[in-house]
Amino acid sequence: MLGFEIAERFEGSFYLLREPFTDLTMRVSLQLGVGSMRRFLRDRTAKVDGTIFAEGLAEGDGNGVALRGTLTWKLFDEKRIPYDLFFDADDGRACRMRGQRDFFIHDAALSLTVLHASIYDERGSETGRVTLRFNPKKELLPTLKSFRPRLRIPLISG
Repeated sequence: MLGFEIAERFEGSFYLLREPFTDLTMRVSLQLGVGSMRRFLRDRTAKVDGTIFAEGLAEGDGNGVALRGTLTWKLFDEKRIPYDLFFDADDGRACRMRGQRDFFIHDAALSLTVLHASIYDERGSETGRVTLRFNPKKELLPTLKSFRPRLRIPLISG
């Protein structure tokens, strides 16, 4: 089976709904993985693993905490790329971050560089809003260099 991996990084800010005038720093590093191109072409979903640093929420040891989830490639039919990500806050609470990058034909070059998202608590209540940016001048070349095709040959038992 043919698949691939690619990495991407975003930086930006977020605020908690209980303190809407306090901007906090957020950094997200993602490793996207597709195990099977056939499956990806059918469901357009990639597995996501990575780290998130969210000031005052998920700092870990200063390098962030583990992040996992999915990305769905709906660019051609819905003009968007939704993200559904999960992480544990520093206090142990489970958090979910859902958002998307949108594609606008009138601003094709920059439209996919912004990821708007919301943070939800373990009950599904929205607790924060996020704006992350992919800086193409700084991140495009490392992202392209991170691309790794993967070939996995299934074992045949006999």
